[in-house]
Amino acid sequence: MYGHRARIGYASPLFVTEVFAYEFYAIVPKGVTLMVSTLDIITRSKEEVERTFERSLRAAEEMGRGGADVVVLGGNPVNLSRGVENLPDLIAGLERKIGTRVTTSTTSQINALQALGASKIATVHPFTEVHAARHEDSIRKFGFEPAGTTGAGKELRDVGRIPKAAALDLARKVKDANPIADTIHFACAHWAVAEIIDAVEDELGVDVMTSHQAILWQALRTAGIDDKITGFGRLFREF
Repeated sequence: MYGHRARIGYASPLFVTEVFAYEFYAIVPKGVTLMVSTLDIITRSKEEVERTFERSLRAAEEMGRGGADVVVLGGNPVNLSRGVENLPDLIAGLERKIGTRVTTSTTSQINALQALGASKIATVHPFTEVHAARHEDSIRKFGFEPAGTTGAGKELRDVGRIPKAAALDLARKVKDANPIADTIHFACAHWAVAEIIDAVEDELGVDVMTSHQAILWQALRTAGIDDKITGFGRLFREF
């Protein structure tokens, strides 16, 4: 079967999911496959977040029944809606219920930042600047110090249209404005950033953690896949 090494389930918060799957298969080793369930997030309203959280639990159950080796609950806004301090209990309870290992996108990013030894985090996101405070608050909830943000100025439905070069340009911009940053976080797992991770680390002298990269790293390691993968940042090469 295609997923003879690992089958990874991802409860994608977006109503329409595109880039996540493309970058998944660009990164993972052969023998690893993706189960994906697309949920309800279009505008990120409170009602959508609540509905998506409940649907993500149902998706996790179905993925467990379908034989997933690990299930990831996606979406920081969705996960954080229940409180970062409550995620360990959520994960443990769901694992007992579905009999499959579980993690969240939030847990994955926290673990990735800790592995990298991150301290001061500059965030690059695909959205308008009205979301800057939300992203800085997320970094604090992760347990780290925010060190500036910048965005690509797009709405959620347009993230698949952002050219690859935009992420590198925004990384330069945020690092220039915030030279104290030791790590750049590319927030949102649904825009084109995978191919510029190495370039950002090499040119700017920082570590990089992208939401997508962290999710895959955590899922692979949880599934027992410890391959050192090159081309997508220090996280995959060293940890």
